[in-house]
Amino acid sequence: MINRYKTITKLILSTFVLGFMAITPAKAQFGDIGAFLEAGANDASILTREYIKPFPTGFGTGLNAGFTESATPKKLFGFSIQIRPSVAVVPSGDQSFDIYALNLEKIRVASGENPVTQTISGSKDGGPLLEIFADPNDPNTKIGEFEMPGGTGFAFVPAPIVQASIGLIKKTDVTVRYLPETDISDFGSMSIIGGAVKHELTQYVPGGKLLPVDVSLMVGFNQIAVDANLDLQPDQNATRDPNDPALTSNPNPDFSTQEVTTTTNTFVVNALVGKSLPFISVYGGVGYQKADFELSMVGDYPVASFNPTTPQDDYNVITDPFALEIESESNLHLLGGFRLRLGILAFYGEATLANYFTANAGVGISFR
Repeated sequence: MINRYKTITKLILSTFVLGFMAITPAKAQFGDIGAFLEAGANDASILTREYIKPFPTGFGTGLNAGFTESATPKKLFGFSIQIRPSVAVVPSGDQSFDIYALNLEKIRVASGENPVTQTISGSKDGGPLLEIFADPNDPNTKIGEFEMPGGTGFAFVPAPIVQASIGLIKKTDVTVRYLPETDISDFGSMSIIGGAVKHELTQYVPGGKLLPVDVSLMVGFNQIAVDANLDLQPDQNATRDPNDPALTSNPNPDFSTQEVTTTTNTFVVNALVGKSLPFISVYGGVGYQKADFELSMVGDYPVASFNPTTPQDDYNVITDPFALEIESESNLHLLGGFRLRLGILAFYGEATLANYFTANAGVGISFR
């Protein structure tokens, strides 16, 4: 039963790291994440939450970076298009976790195995062997076993960013990030919407024009939604367990409805101080940011059951196994950056000092 899960590595992780994988130097080695479902929805949800823990904070911090070019808003109808990917550094404490601390219901660490295993941002080394029991107090009810997957071997979370900015009246500029819902081969779909508004505060200070620096306030948000189509079918010779609790309520499951839906929402507000010169602008600031990540696994799924008569060949059906929400751990932060203009060509760099240090850099074209 476990072997069939080797074909659904994308089950959970590929969904929300689609853009992440596109620019990751090393392809992620995700392992048999689908095997988590063998232990039921509760254990699967707990393991998934811990394994992906670095993602919401790292991805959210990356998306919240790079919204601005300077502390000075663009001039009226000034315009720029920028490509500014970010990379958030995952601290060592978020690269692994202890399975013993999770209070799992049906999963046990096999005898002699190290209970400390990798998160998605940990090393590529495989984790401990885990055993699944229908009754964790009865060693004779073992359903199966699987090895916890290693991480990507890449202790960073990238966030691809493409955006456009335009200057408006009252010393205000607006930045927009947008990708309509787009099908990605037979994988699923992805959409992005985001934006920021920056407004100069110096104009309200008496004698503000005489100040050697500009002071602005910026507020921004992002929402990225990714849906993945799944195809998890029973083994060829497997049969429905006659004791399946869902046999009456769901006698004819439809395994074609399987899908994982994810949404990442971020918010950031920054107070900026800086100076713009003909060729270069520099800025620094302090701000507050947050992000939350939601994942829902929907549809009908076959999972191994323990039937003493045919212990290896029966399956139960679970519907909409779980949904989870994870909030980021980054709140207050410091940032600093620059823009270097050479004609209409501009180069950007920014660093954010938070729980996850983030670097943002890029290139674009800029007018006014």
